[in-house]
Amino acid sequence: MKILSIDTSSNICGVSILDDNDLICKLDAISNNTHSITLMPTINDIFNKTNLSLDDIDLIVCDIGPRFFYRY
Repeated sequence: MKILSIDTSSNICGVSILDDNDLICKLDAISNNTHSITLMPTINDIFNKTNLSLDDIDLIVCDIGPRFFYRY
């Protein structure tokens, strides 16, 4: 199962792809409060780097951090 993991809980916007428990690729972007600008390009970069697409992803996980995408 391929998993796209998204972390926006700090100043680093992290995106990774795992195959079950094995890390395929991880990219971090220091975004300093600009996650809304850097998140989609980082996801695009990881797909390009791994030669995968959204169609290859079975599960998407993300955190509910104290930062920019948290809804009360």
